[in-house]
Amino acid sequence: MKRKSKILSKKKLIRKNALIKRKKISINSYYASFAAMKYFFRCFSVSKDDVIGCYWPIQDELDTRPLISELIKKKIKIALPVILDNCMLFKSWNINDSLFFSKYKFYGPSMKASTLKPNIIITPALAVDLKGNRIGYGKGFYDKYYNNHKSENYVGYSYSQQIFKTLPFNQHDLKLNTVVTDNFVKIIKNENK
Repeated sequence: MKRKSKILSKKKLIRKNALIKRKKISINSYYASFAAMKYFFRCFSVSKDDVIGCYWPIQDELDTRPLISELIKKKIKIALPVILDNCMLFKSWNINDSLFFSKYKFYGPSMKASTLKPNIIITPALAVDLKGNRIGYGKGFYDKYYNNHKSENYVGYSYSQQIFKTLPFNQHDLKLNTVVTDNFVKIIKNENK
């Protein structure tokens, strides 16, 4: 129990510092989202059979809209997260569909949209390491989803300045398969899959 408490305390401090750091980075990083989109397509050859789970950017996150736009041009199915009964699921979204600001403070599609199971999930992160660990906002929605869908490809999507040498983690935490940034892409071999 002591170890878990120590890890949670470390994560809280990293989360706080990472939010401040990301705000400073994002002010001068207009082109970063386009660079990350290009790195994504260098790593992934997507087809019309794929469903890409994505997030709509909030709070200075690395902007996914250039990536979403390019996926739509390629006629790839997009799914955005929603929270229902304290669980995250992905709902179909198209360019002409409305987005709704949820009580969890992020944008998502209508609850009436079709539920999809993405095979590639673009995952927001405040901090990432190159072993596949990430720190999100601390609500655990992506961790819970991961624990029920471990076979999917989880892609950490963040500014390169958000990469840490090592991050604390628990066994239930999401493990990334790939990290995409504005400066590089890294495929990670995870034994936990």
